[in-house]
Amino acid sequence: MKTNFLFPNVLKKPSLILLLLSFFGLVFVLNFNDDEAVQLQAKVFALMNDQNLKGPFYFSWAKNNILDELAMLLFIASGLVFAFSKEKTEDEMVAKIRVESLVWATYFNYAVLAFCILFIYGLPFLNVMMYNMFTLLVFFIIRFHWMLYKSTKFEPNEE
Repeated sequence: MKTNFLFPNVLKKPSLILLLLSFFGLVFVLNFNDDEAVQLQAKVFALMNDQNLKGPFYFSWAKNNILDELAMLLFIASGLVFAFSKEKTEDEMVAKIRVESLVWATYFNYAVLAFCILFIYGLPFLNVMMYNMFTLLVFFIIRFHWMLYKSTKFEPNEE
C-alpha cells in the first residue's frame, strides 16, 4: 500500500516529545502569561495590525511578543507530524482506522463548535475559536491511537 503522504515512522517519537512540550507551553502562554511575565519581543511584518487600538494598520512592521505564535506553530507542526507519521506496520487496517478517525474527529470537532456557537457569546467565544484551531488535530490523534490500541488488544482473538 502506498503512503506517500505520511511522514516516516522515525519522526513519531521526536514529534510526540515536541507535541507534549508545545502543549504545556501553549497552555502556559495562553492561560497563565496574562501579564506577559515571559516575553520574546521581535519586530514582525504584519499584513494587518491594530496594536495600540489606533485602528488597523496594513502591511506594516510591529513589535510583538511572538512567544504565543511560536508555541502555536510548534504545536501544529509537531501535531501534524505525530498524527500523520507511519505506524511500524502500516497496512490496510491502519489506513482504514486513520480515515475513519479523521472523519470522526471532523464530525466531533464541528459538533463541539456548533455547541459553542449556540451557548458561548462575546469575547469568550474568541477563546473558543482560538482553541478550535487545535481541537481537530487533538481529537484525531486521540481517536486514532485509541482505535489502534483497541485493534491490537483484540487482534489475537480474531482468528
